[in-house]
Amino acid sequence: MRNDQIFVLLLVVLLPMSGCFDGGTAGVGEAEGAQDNGGENTPSTGTSTTVATPNLPPVISVETMGSLANVEGSDCTTTAFEIEVRHAMTDWDGSIISAGWDVNLDGVIDYPTNVSEGYMTVQIPMNTMVSRTANQGSTTYYEYEYREQSIVFGAQDDDGAWTSSEFIKLSKTISYTNTNTGVETSYLDLEPCHDFSDVTDYNFSITDHSDIASTGNADYLVEITRTNGQAGLDWSRVRIVFDGDNEGDEVCSVTGYRCKIVETTPLWEAGATITLQEAHNLHSGQRDAQVEVFIDNILVESLTLDLQ
Repeated sequence: MRNDQIFVLLLVVLLPMSGCFDGGTAGVGEAEGAQDNGGENTPSTGTSTTVATPNLPPVISVETMGSLANVEGSDCTTTAFEIEVRHAMTDWDGSIISAGWDVNLDGVIDYPTNVSEGYMTVQIPMNTMVSRTANQGSTTYYEYEYREQSIVFGAQDDDGAWTSSEFIKLSKTISYTNTNTGVETSYLDLEPCHDFSDVTDYNFSITDHSDIASTGNADYLVEITRTNGQAGLDWSRVRIVFDGDNEGDEVCSVTGYRCKIVETTPLWEAGATITLQEAHNLHSGQRDAQVEVFIDNILVESLTLDLQ
């Protein structure tokens, strides 16, 4: 092979390798440049990361005091229930900006508060509550009717974190019915506002029943009609006394043992007539009988009848 050919071949082989020698030198220079004049390494510069502290939500504690109590509306009948409630709350790393009681579970605070600890009274409309009935008793069965509602307390801090209490279920017995007799006893105030501030303004008509008085034990004795007013009269305010010829004074009631009031409605409405029936032989027609009507323990009507 000729010398000029050998020289060209060497150039072809050595030229690509020339960058490796220059790069190696530059690399050493860069490494040396990372040292200061004294040969010590300088600190490297980089980006530091700050870890955010998690927000602590509010801490709350709640309870109810006592039981539901009746609340009267503008017509003097029970329209709602109320109960006293208590709360305590704090926020460890901020402040509470919104807190209170939601009494109908619509997600809106109905009774707000801005104090860290305290009491308040909340009301729950009866017509928004859940209705439930249940039977009790082994021989004499009673059907109980209840109204129920759950309430909840919530608090939000200035970082937007919410804390909610557990649901608190409230229950109120509003009535029970003896399923054997059909007699209902109510725990509500069903009587509208009174017609008269003076109960002696109530008027009644007392008449002899068409049945003939006998020596039997189930005679119908007297009919009594309310003749004035507009609002119904609660039976708890009424007391009727019958004095026949076989017994002394006997108090008549819906569940009376000797003298019963029949044909009643939940309230004694104006114009309504009730009947007194003996459950024992109270009167056999041997002499006159006396009937007295009391309201709030005040005598408002008295009549002596010749019951035959």
